[in-house]
Amino acid sequence: MAKLKGFYKTNRNFVIMMAVSGVCLVIIIILAGIYFFSQTRGDIYGNRLNGIEQVPLTNDRLKEMEKTLAKEEIVDSVSINLKGRIVYINVFLNSGTGKDAQDIAKKAVEEFSDDEQAFYDMNFSFEKEGRDEESIFPIMGYKKSDNSVISWTNFSE
Repeated sequence: MAKLKGFYKTNRNFVIMMAVSGVCLVIIIILAGIYFFSQTRGDIYGNRLNGIEQVPLTNDRLKEMEKTLAKEEIVDSVSINLKGRIVYINVFLNSGTGKDAQDIAKKAVEEFSDDEQAFYDMNFSFEKEGRDEESIFPIMGYKKSDNSVISWTNFSE
C-alpha cells in the first residue's frame, strides 16, 4: 500500500488523467451501446407503411390473383408475396415470348384496384423452362406506385 501512495504522490497528474480517461471511455462505450441497440428495437420499415390499413391486401386476395394468372395457357406456376409495400409476382412459364410475359404482367396489374395500384409497388419476375441461346429470360419488371408504366430489364424487342 505504501508503494501505491508513493506512486500516487510522485505521479499525481498522471493518475488523475488516467482516471478521468477511464471514466470517459466507460461513458463513451455505454452511450455507443445505447445508440446502436436502440435502433434495432423499432419497426424494420420505419414509417414507410403509414396508410397500409386503408389499402389492405389479404392473403386470400393474393391467392385468388395467383389462381387467375395461373389460368393462362403458357403459365406453369405463379407465386405472389407481399412484403411491406411491395408485391412480388413470380411467374414460371412453359413457353412464350417476352411479349407474352409483358401481357401477363399487364393483366396482373389490372387485377389490382386503382387504390392498390396507387399504394403498392409491384415487382415482376418471369422465368421460362428450357432456355436456349436466343432466350431473353429471366425478365424482370417493376411498377412504382406513382407510375402507370412497368419498367423492364433484360428485354428488347
